[in-house]
Amino acid sequence: MGRKTYESIGKPLPNRTTIVITRQAEFNSEGIITVHSLGEAILKAKSISREDIYIVGGAEIYQLSLAHADQILVTQLHDIFDGDAYFPEIPMDAWEIVEREKGVTDEKNKFQYSFLTYHKK
Repeated sequence: MGRKTYESIGKPLPNRTTIVITRQAEFNSEGIITVHSLGEAILKAKSISREDIYIVGGAEIYQLSLAHADQILVTQLHDIFDGDAYFPEIPMDAWEIVEREKGVTDEKNKFQYSFLTYHKK
């Protein structure tokens, strides 16, 4: 994840290795691995585990990652919200939706949403 996303969360994500990408040479925080490029993050993640690598944001990291991804997992909210950062447009000539699951709206999830899985064509 990017540094700004990490700072907005404020702590490492539970039950996983958290790798933070930053341009700030001195940035570090307890419980994370700090790197300075997407390529370095991918190499570090592959050296730690053979499991899937998940990119969790922010917008700039998502944009950089699209060329490296073979699958995109999206939670799509069915409403309009103000915001200042957005997931990049997914080029449908290169990606296809292979799974769509409607989320459950309840006390915890007040907005309608769907889980979408895209695979690279």
